Amino acid sequence: MTVNSLADSVFSGEISGNGSLIKKGQGDMTLDGINSYQGITRIDQGNLRINSDQSLGGGNKNNSHLIMNGGGLKIFGSFASDRDVYFNADGEISVDKDMSSSWNKIHTGDYKFTKSGEGELIVRNGGDASEISLMNGALTLINLNMNSEKQDALLNVNNGVLNMIGGDVSAKNDLIHITGDSTINLENVSIKSSGNGMRLSDNVQSTLSLRNQYTDMPILVEGKNSILNINAGDNTTLASNMHKSDESTINLNLMNNSSNWVISQRTDVDNVRNSGNIIFSPLNKSEFNNLNIKGDYNGGNGTITLNTVLNKGGDKDQQLSDKVLIKGNVTGETVLKVVPQGNGDNTASAPGNIFSSRDGISLVQVGGDAADNAFKLDREYISTGTKSPYQYRLFTYRGGQVDQQSNFLGDKPVNVDFRLQTAYLDSSGNVVPGVDPDYNNSNNENGNDTGNGNDTGNGNDTGNGNDTGNGNGTGNGNTGERKSRPLIVRQASSYLSLPAALSNYSNFVLDNIDRRLGDIYSKNNTKQIKDFDFYYRFITSSDSYKSDLDLDNYGYDFKQKNNAMSIGTNWTAFDYGNNKVFLGANYTFGDSRTNVTNSSQESSYMVVNANTFSLTGTLINVNDYYI
Repeated sequence: MTVNSLADSVFSGEISGNGSLIKKGQGDMTLDGINSYQGITRIDQGNLRINSDQSLGGGNKNNSHLIMNGGGLKIFGSFASDRDVYFNADGEISVDKDMSSSWNKIHTGDYKFTKSGEGELIVRNGGDASEISLMNGALTLINLNMNSEKQDALLNVNNGVLNMIGGDVSAKNDLIHITGDSTINLENVSIKSSGNGMRLSDNVQSTLSLRNQYTDMPILVEGKNSILNINAGDNTTLASNMHKSDESTINLNLMNNSSNWVISQRTDVDNVRNSGNIIFSPLNKSEFNNLNIKGDYNGGNGTITLNTVLNKGGDKDQQLSDKVLIKGNVTGETVLKVVPQGNGDNTASAPGNIFSSRDGISLVQVGGDAADNAFKLDREYISTGTKSPYQYRLFTYRGGQVDQQSNFLGDKPVNVDFRLQTAYLDSSGNVVPGVDPDYNNSNNENGNDTGNGNDTGNGNDTGNGNDTGNGNGTGNGNTGERKSRPLIVRQASSYLSLPAALSNYSNFVLDNIDRRLGDIYSKNNTKQIKDFDFYYRFITSSDSYKSDLDLDNYGYDFKQKNNAMSIGTNWTAFDYGNNKVFLGANYTFGDSRTNVTNSSQESSYMVVNANTFSLTGTLINVNDYYI
């Protein structure tokens, strides 16, 4: 059936039978009834107006497609259709205000599909398209595949809300060009763009919301007085390079701890709220990047991961690190995760290691106001591992303390500077970034060492054994002026204390073997001692050690707990003149647990697992002595 509608008309009757409905003519034709015809509907010219899926006949979805062949479809009712929509030419679908219409799939080929009207159009099961224009209202595209070799943008959004869920989108040029106020919602869309992923024109305010989304599409806000608000939601990684004109604005909101923003080059934005994770990508040929925030930063308990070379720092060209540079104010708290490089060094470079606000490496600079705890490390200190013993800690300088020669903000003075510097320990136990130039005090300290330990155990066939032992060492502390000295990594205190701890454990094991030999000697009649004997015992000891070096000379005290199982045998005995000789072996396995103490900033805990095998020999003389 072909209808040539030169003027607007309304058809309220039923169209039935086998065959297609073809709309021709420039006028609008309204189908206001329920139709049952079995076939396609094709719009060649003008507009076809419908308010129900039943207006398009009663065929199944395989033989009742809607074909846009140069005309338009106007929808003034809410309904869901299982039909596919095919475009043989550029075409437009309009949905009236407060109406919602959903369709199965669309297939545009190389033609342009325009959505207009203030209502909502939904494509539920994808299809394919090469160019879509959203004039206003809402357009939801689910699992749609878009691929275009055109020079024009794949998606042109003049006004309205564009929702894309799933699907693959690939553009030779720009992906989304925004020319009017709009909202773009992306969820789980695979995106590839050779041009800009999103481009904003003049006087546009747009919001980009991401959920379950990875995107590395470039974002360009080039228009004057244009604003782009980015909301990165659940399970989202935003790896886009962002570029903006001086007259435009980009505001970024990382909404929760599964929201990630990866920065791979210098990036300029205006305001940031960080409840997620800002990640500077790994070093590329030792190049470092800056995040420049023109306005304010709100740290909503988010994190920032930076790459930093741990060196002496100081001069600007030696402060090799990614940086966060904020010209406005800072609120909230943020955790800094530093990925260390380099070999480490003492940043207190002035004579006498006098500390200075110029020393070290600036990580965050603020032109406005920020609390001292606005940024903090994710751990107590940063180190280079085995390359250097120094602890790098984060120190805060503000106001007149700030060294403006280290200003990375440009034309705005730095008001608060968060810097990595090697930590020192002063005589009062305070952590400082070097030697305090105003400190001049002498302390006379005497040290004394006391320690006691005890071992208890029981053996098979040999009765009970017990032992008591004394800790070692008495000494006098150094006398004279105490100065600040560098803090070293906690494991260093264990390394320095390890020889004494191992020596004590060895004495503990040997003492147990000596006790066993004493048990043999204590028999009243050596001739009655069995030639073969087996024994085992569980042994423990608790000891304390006090160093005779003071804190300035890295003296560390420790408390040690030893636990071991000792298994042994005398496998043979023979007479040797007036003597009797016993030969045997002993195997001891256990562990030594040591708490190293002194400075609370360097205390450590170490566990040593040890296995000892010994061959033993005992000579007992009838005149009551043994070897």
